[in-house]
Amino acid sequence: MMNIAPCLAVKDPLATAAFYRKLGFGVLDTGPLNPEHPLLIITHDGKPALMIQTDTSLRELLPTMQPTNGCSGIHYFTVADFDTTVERIRPHVEVVKDTVTNYDRTGREFFFRDPDGYILGIFGPDNIDDFRQQTETATETT
Repeated sequence: MMNIAPCLAVKDPLATAAFYRKLGFGVLDTGPLNPEHPLLIITHDGKPALMIQTDTSLRELLPTMQPTNGCSGIHYFTVADFDTTVERIRPHVEVVKDTVTNYDRTGREFFFRDPDGYILGIFGPDNIDDFRQQTETATETT
């Protein structure tokens, strides 16, 4: 299976990319950056995690898209060192919900909002090795 990276409509891709870079994410340019249609890829652990571009650019690509920013979900990032990650990003974000135990009690979560209003979650499993093994096993069976 290929990696899934949501494409988020943002007001200013360069400002949004700077925000994620400040939090420790990587940023890839998709080619020479076209000022009229900037598309940037936000990476996490070296893998594409989010794509960002303007709403106008997205609607030119897919004219039937609704002209609004937003989504009806939370974009999660799984991290091996939850405490260090949350400590590093907390001063730079609007906290939506502070550290809580996740619903099945296998780790902790922290939620914040990015400059465009998207809610992101940091998930830190109690045992990262077990979590990796579970996800690898699930991938092999699909």
